[in-house]
Formats: sequence, structure tokens, C-alpha cells
Amino acid sequence: MDNQIRKYIDDLLKAAEKEGFVESEVYYESDVSMSVAARERKISQFECSDAAGLSFRGLYNGQMGYAYTEDIHDEMIPFLLSQAKDNCGVLEVKEKITVYEGDKEYPTFESFTEELTSLDYDSLSKMALEMEGALLDYDPRIQAVDDCYTMYNESELYIKNSKGMLCEARTNSFDVYLGCRAKENDDVQTYGKSWCFCKLSEFSMKDCVEKVGKRVIAKLGAAPVPSVKTSIVLDQSAATSLLAAFAGAFSAESMHKGLSRLAGRIGETIANEKVTLIDEGMIEDSPFCIPFDSEGVAAKRTVLIDKGVFTSALHNRKTALVDGLESTGNGFRGGPKGALGISSTNLHFENGDMTQEELFAKMKDGILITAIHGLHAGINGISGEFSLMSEGFEIKDGKVGKPINQITIADNFFDILMKVEALGNDVDYHSPERGHTQSPSLLIPDVSVAGE
Repeated sequence: MDNQIRKYIDDLLKAAEKEGFVESEVYYESDVSMSVAARERKISQFECSDAAGLSFRGLYNGQMGYAYTEDIHDEMIPFLLSQAKDNCGVLEVKEKITVYEGDKEYPTFESFTEELTSLDYDSLSKMALEMEGALLDYDPRIQAVDDCYTMYNESELYIKNSKGMLCEARTNSFDVYLGCRAKENDDVQTYGKSWCFCKLSEFSMKDCVEKVGKRVIAKLGAAPVPSVKTSIVLDQSAATSLLAAFAGAFSAESMHKGLSRLAGRIGETIANEKVTLIDEGMIEDSPFCIPFDSEGVAAKRTVLIDKGVFTSALHNRKTALVDGLESTGNGFRGGPKGALGISSTNLHFENGDMTQEELFAKMKDGILITAIHGLHAGINGISGEFSLMSEGFEIKDGKVGKPINQITIADNFFDILMKVEALGNDVDYHSPERGHTQSPSLLIPDVSVAGE
């Protein structure tokens, strides 16, 4: 981070003390990204962005006031202090809000890779064009690559307050997305997938092209099946989507507002004993690691469900104070301007001990669900009910059969937690479709499937 910005932050904290703020804190975040898209074997789009923002909060006359700016220079200081004071005059917050003195130790993690900083327009363009060309050449039935992009992203986070806390992190990543369209006779199918890498050595163009090409060709000829109540295997991607859709149920903030069915159920059995759900701030192989949350609380490993028993909710400092607990390190903002809330870090079901093929063999007959759609409208986050358009493959005698689409699966998320019969061992933290949430494949019996 620019040393001049550090100086502005120090000057702001000193000025806040002189202006009568009992305690104060500055939160700074910057993001730099560059992306290249290829289509029809040409570069079709180039985007580059560089954004930064700084927010101030301070305790004045018993109230915590807030202010924000993207125009970072020494003249911002009186503006921010004035805005924060004005906010204190109109706020009537009953909860005691303070800035955090910080933890004695923070976990360490190499989240910034110098190798990735070599990525520029030329290298990103070359990779995008090669990937698009390789996918177009994968099979003659692939008619078009509708989406192919490569992206470099770099971000910095800096939090400092009047109590002596200083938290600083720098991260970068290389992202890839491939989406294509295949046609056979009158049948058209599409498929797309994204990846996120912390090291260039982890990226294999051949593997990405193979994954997308193989899946889209396998979908050709898909058709609905008769309505039935049957066992299903949610593959890694579909299970991740479902878990992410209901992740908010584990937030203490949701529980306090009466928006979670889990309120008041700590210590109860809410899942099959094979199910353990963990939120982990720092986890090997995940590109989504940060040693502290937006309040400066150190990243932690929180077991939410331990062998079926609901053991903890996710907390920020405010909800933890209400419940007489310590924060779990899940107090996050949506950028410097965003309000503080609760978000998971690396939320995942603990891996089982079965391969996906072994799950099929255990199920014998049923349906493999590879994608679920309509999560914005087809779920009730409070009751757990869901009805979602899905696609996948028939499983017959433990083997993958014909492709299936235009079906709807319906059940209840909390009932599914109890019904999970087995878990796969295929958690993949290089697939950022659902951000910080991941799941292995899940075998679930007695799910309603609506088809023909």
C-alpha cells in the first residue's frame, strides 16, 4: 500500500482524537483487476479497473458515527470527521458498539503470489485465445464458445484503530471461465464452469477444456424423466449451490431477527451423524483466505454442526455480545462502504470417505443432479423449503446413464441434513461458483422429482 495513504490514515486517527472522538477506526480497501474475453478466435473485450475506498468510524457523545470516501487525500480528514459527527447526532443505537483492540496473534498464510503479478494483457489474451480455440476444436458438435475469459485480480485490506490494532492483508488470484454451446441434430446444450487459482502452476488449460467439453457433449440428448420419489446424488457443484443458498440460516444475525429456523437450537441434533459442517477462515488450497475479518477479529475454525449436533452459529462482535459469546471472526462488510454483517469464510461439509462412483454404487438406481437453477426464487430461506429446476444423469445399477433435464427437485434443506446417507470426498476449493462455500457430493434418499 502507498506510504502516503498510511500517513493519511495516521493523520485521520490523530485528528479524530483532537476532535473529541473517544475511539476511532479506519478501514481501507483497494481492488485492481484486469480481464480479457475471447470470442470467435478474437479478443472481444478488455476491462481494467482500479478502485479504492476508505471508511471512518468513531465514538462521539456515546454514539458510533460513520463516514466514507473514495477521494483519498489530506483534505478528506475534516470532511470525514464532520460527517461522522453528524451521523452521531441522528443515530440512536442501543447496543454498545466499540472498536476492537485486536488479537494477540493472527494466522499467517501466503495469499499473495509474486508470480501472478507478471500477468498482463498479452499473457491473459494468449491464454484466452488458446483456451477458446482448444474448446472449439474439442468436438465438432461444439458450435460456439459463448464465454471465455481470463482475469487477474489483486486486493489490499488495511484496518487501523485508536486502540492499537493494525491488520493488513494483500491477496491476488488468476480466474478463468469457460462456457460453450453444443448441438446435435435439433438438440442444443450449454455448460460453463469457473476456476480460481493462487498459482499459475495450478492452472492446466487442457484440464479446463476437457472438463467443459466433456460435460457439454455428455448433456446432448437430455430429456425429462417421469415424476418419481427417488434417491439422488447432488454432485459437488449442485450440493455447493444448495448449501450456499441456505448458509444464512447459520448466521446469528438471522437468528436474532427470527429469520432462521435454527434459532434457539444450539445443542440439538439437526443432521445425520455423518454430517459435520465447518466454517474455516484459513484452509489449505482455498484462494479465499484472509487472516482477519472486517472488525479485525482473527480468522477461526468454527464447527457449526459436529456429527449432526448444532454446536455454533456464526457471529460478529455485535451478535456475540448479545449472546454473551466471543465473535467467530465472521464480521464482514461488502467493501468500505458496506454495512457490517455476518458472512461465512470457507464454509464446507467435511469430506466423506467415498468417491462419487462409490456413491452411485451405494445408491444403485436414482438420479445424479449436476446443476440446480432458480435459487433466487425457488427457496424459502426461513422454512428450508425448496423447489428447483435441475439437470443431471440417470443412474442405473450404479452406472451413469442417459442425460436428464427439465426436472424439478423439491424437499426441505433441514430435512435433507437429517437424510444425508453418505458424503463424497470431492470438495474442490478451486471452483469459485459459490464463492467461499463448498461441498462434497451428497447421497440423499427419498427426494421428490417432478418430470414428465
